[in-house]
Amino acid sequence: MFKQENITESRGIYGLCNPKLFGVLAFLCLFLIGMQTKIMADDGSAEEGFAEIVDINLQARCPSMQGLPEDSKDVKGFRHTAHAQEYLKGNSSFSAAQYDDNFNCAACHPGSSSENEISREPVCERLSGVLANAGGPENLKKYYHDVCLDCHKNMHKADKTTGPVKCTGCHVK
Repeated sequence: MFKQENITESRGIYGLCNPKLFGVLAFLCLFLIGMQTKIMADDGSAEEGFAEIVDINLQARCPSMQGLPEDSKDVKGFRHTAHAQEYLKGNSSFSAAQYDDNFNCAACHPGSSSENEISREPVCERLSGVLANAGGPENLKKYYHDVCLDCHKNMHKADKTTGPVKCTGCHVK
């Protein structure tokens, strides 16, 4: 005779679209989207979360920032997360920036006290303020060398595992 179908089978995929299930799924999607941290660029675009591999090129990322020197040497393939987890912990004495192991992001993001604080402000605005405190955007190279290279050299002198201490170590052609 006739096969008896339940209401879900007879409606196919539409049987799954009941208001309660849809509401739960919509809430879950919005919640997960809201959990993402935004890293804002100068043009208003955003990257989701903190990327593991970052190319450091302020001139390309923040074209509206006035006074930056000509872009001659960017840093490609900077391992952001690994740097914080592997190199900064326990090595604050080698850095010119003041930070502690509880929040070592402040070694490279001066004046910040949390990841949310770092990601709340667009990258170019935050860096503009940092460079203003360092004597202006024309001092970009000096600022990065004081923060990054000096720490690498100090750690190298102490026979600690560190990042590059020569130009071609950071500035790959």
